[in-house]
Amino acid sequence: MGFGKFGAQGVHGATALAIALDRRAFAGDRWKTPEEKLRRALIYLTRSAAGYRAMEDAGIATDARTLSAWLSQTRNPNRDRQARLETAYQTLRRRNIAPALTRQLNANGGTRIEIYPVDEAEVEVRHRRVAPWRHKNIYRWNTIVAAWSVGDQMRLAAAWEYTICDLDSDWRRYEYVSHIGMP
Repeated sequence: MGFGKFGAQGVHGATALAIALDRRAFAGDRWKTPEEKLRRALIYLTRSAAGYRAMEDAGIATDARTLSAWLSQTRNPNRDRQARLETAYQTLRRRNIAPALTRQLNANGGTRIEIYPVDEAEVEVRHRRVAPWRHKNIYRWNTIVAAWSVGDQMRLAAAWEYTICDLDSDWRRYEYVSHIGMP
């Protein structure tokens, strides 16, 4: 039997954890317009050799004139290239911010997260299970942040299962969740 067979809605806990870490890492980006985000990404990517490698890895091959035109905003990249630039920016930013984020989350004995179980509003009453929201203090974030920073979903899933295995005897209820909250 697979997840969601009876109508439960949610995502794997590792995915929700990655989303929560993205919200924390890119908190200042929510208020920017698309033009500001594009300019910020271009500036960030063109400041270092690692940024140029991230653009190459994302499939962006341009010459210096095109990059100058994009930076001066006389020309804009097409939608596909804008999406690739955003992907390259996020990938590089995750790698660069990982050490500081790890220190911040490990400080003062770890960071507490809130785990919200799957949404079972569409599940028949006889198939519903009671799973209250839980909180958990994660003391060591090193493995989780390292997996998140390079986009390793398998390692992140293993770290998530290791993290929740001590919740109680019914830890499987929190393998899939609707949301993970963190300060």
